Amino acid sequence: MCLHRKHQGHSIDELPFRAAFGIWGSYVCAVLNFLCLAAQFYVALWPVGGPNLNPTIFFQDYHAGPFLLVLYLGWKGWSWFMRKEHRPLYVKIKDIDIYTGMREGQVELISGPRVTPEQRRESIIEMKDEQKKKGAVGWTKAFVTSVF
Repeated sequence: MCLHRKHQGHSIDELPFRAAFGIWGSYVCAVLNFLCLAAQFYVALWPVGGPNLNPTIFFQDYHAGPFLLVLYLGWKGWSWFMRKEHRPLYVKIKDIDIYTGMREGQVELISGPRVTPEQRRESIIEMKDEQKKKGAVGWTKAFVTSVF
């Protein structure tokens, strides 16, 4: 998404919401998911009592791997016939639509296709001014609202 925003002339400041840990949080979650699957595979293949070479018990212990595979293949099979837009495995940057589903206020004032660069800069400055935290009360309020 970052490359596409740059390609379309948008910046990350135009986003109304940004993840707390950014793209690094996504990487950490992907690594943790892989480690969990690997650990479950290891425990299913070599349980505490020693190696278990019975396939039935192995697949009972390691049901997450085949389950994820079935879900993914099922989704791809269903979307191949029912949702044509989900067919390609790769979408070119110029073909990504970032405007569909955008909030009305954001399309008209911040980052819509007909917003001039001057309007965009002014709205970003306004958003930054609104987001400034004033004193200890502002920081506390921002912390509480971000947690809850």
